[in-house]
Amino acid sequence: MKVIRILLMGMVMLCAACSGEDRSGEQPFAPTVAMLDAYVEGLSVTLYGRVLASPNSSLSSCGFKYGNNEGVSTITCEKAEEFFRAQVDSLEPGRYFAAATATNKIGSSQSDTLWFQVEADD
Repeated sequence: MKVIRILLMGMVMLCAACSGEDRSGEQPFAPTVAMLDAYVEGLSVTLYGRVLASPNSSLSSCGFKYGNNEGVSTITCEKAEEFFRAQVDSLEPGRYFAAATATNKIGSSQSDTLWFQVEADD
């Protein structure tokens, strides 16, 4: 009986030593994301975003929602990182909106909306 108790205590101590830092008291949140800029060149736009925070959960994706009064599209960046960008080509002239998006294991977030104008090529 004493041997079993010693073995159990040893297993508990071993598991506690392997578990690393105790983060049980920390609260994970969805990321906080900001839309930085929309750089228009001809009929293309390069969108820039930034993840301001992703507490206790790593990023899984970053991208943008953009569109006009005819619909909304999404574009996902190749790599989820703090600063991210994406280029959208072949836009029609007109007024568009864009918002940065980011997702981690807790949830998804969207930035404030940025409006930009695409002018007709002359």
